[in-house]
Amino acid sequence: MSGLMRGWEEVILRLKHRSALKPACKAKKPAGSLPPLETVSVGSFAEYRAYAQSMEEEYRRRESIERRLAKAGDAFTVSGFCCVCRRLVPFWVDLAYGFEDGEGHRTPNWRERLVCPGCGLNNRMRAAFHLFLKLCRPAADCSLYLTEQTTRFSDLLKRCFPKTVGSEFLGPGLEPGSLNAQGTRHEDLTNLSFASAFFDFVLSFDVFEHIPGHRQAFRECRRVLRPGGTLFFTVPFDIHSPFNIVRAEVLEDGRLLHRLPPEYHGDPLREEGCLCFRHFGWECLEELRAAGFSEASCHFYWSQHYGYLGGDQFLLVARA
Repeated sequence: MSGLMRGWEEVILRLKHRSALKPACKAKKPAGSLPPLETVSVGSFAEYRAYAQSMEEEYRRRESIERRLAKAGDAFTVSGFCCVCRRLVPFWVDLAYGFEDGEGHRTPNWRERLVCPGCGLNNRMRAAFHLFLKLCRPAADCSLYLTEQTTRFSDLLKRCFPKTVGSEFLGPGLEPGSLNAQGTRHEDLTNLSFASAFFDFVLSFDVFEHIPGHRQAFRECRRVLRPGGTLFFTVPFDIHSPFNIVRAEVLEDGRLLHRLPPEYHGDPLREEGCLCFRHFGWECLEELRAAGFSEASCHFYWSQHYGYLGGDQFLLVARA
C-alpha cells in the first residue's frame, strides 16, 4: 500500500501546487477539522430493504432539512464545503431538472444542482470525486480510463492523475481509439481499443444507460482492468426495483423498440440529447458479477456539510 495516496486532501494539495484550481468565488476557509463522509455498502436488494428499514428516522430528518432549504424559492444558495475547491462555498440551486412532490410543490433536483461556483461541478460530480478518493485511494501514477473527455470533470481528473485517458462515443462505424479533428478520442464501450489488463480504474458517470448492450460494456470494462482494479460509476438506479427497467431496446433486426415513452438525457456533443435505454435496478450487481467482477456493491451517502443532498445518494463499485 506504500504507493497509495493518503486521501483526497493530498490530491487537492497537489492541485493547488500546480495552480490548477482557480475558484470563481470568494469563499471562506473552514474552521477546524472536517467531518468524515460516511458511506454504507449494500450488495443486494434484500440488504437494501433491511438498510432502508433501519434508516426510517434518519430519512425523516433528511427530508425535513431538504424541505426547509427548498422553501427559499425558485433559485437560492446552500452553504457547504466543496471537496474540490477545499472551501466553504454557496452552492447554487434552482429548479432546472426539478419535479413536483406529492403535494404539488416544485422540488429541486438536488443530484443535478448544488453547483459549486468555483469548480463548476454539481452535487453528484463533486461527490463522485470525493468518494473515488475515499473508497479507491488511487495512486498519483495510476492508469485511469474515463468514459468522457469534453467535461470539467475530465479536466479535473487529468490534472490529478496524468495517466488519465478520456473518450467520447462519436458515432457508429468509427474506429475505436481514433481521434477527430478536435482531438477527441472515440471509443465504443462494447468494443474498447485498449489491451486487456491495461487500467487500474475505469470511471463512468451516467453512461451505461445509453448503451443497448450494457452487459457487453460491463465485460469490456472488466477486460481492460488489471487484477484488483475497480469500475467506479453512476447510472440512473431505481433502489426500489430488484430488476432493471427497460425503456427501449434494439431488436435483432436493428429496429428500435420503445417500451416506455422516450427519455433523453443531456449530451455535451449532441443538442438532441442521448436516448436512455434503461434505468438500472439491483439486478445490475448480478450482471457485474456475471461479467467477471469479484464483487459489486452500491455505496450510499448523504451530507449536508458537503452539499450531497437529495434523499439516498449512491454510486456503484465493482472490483476486478
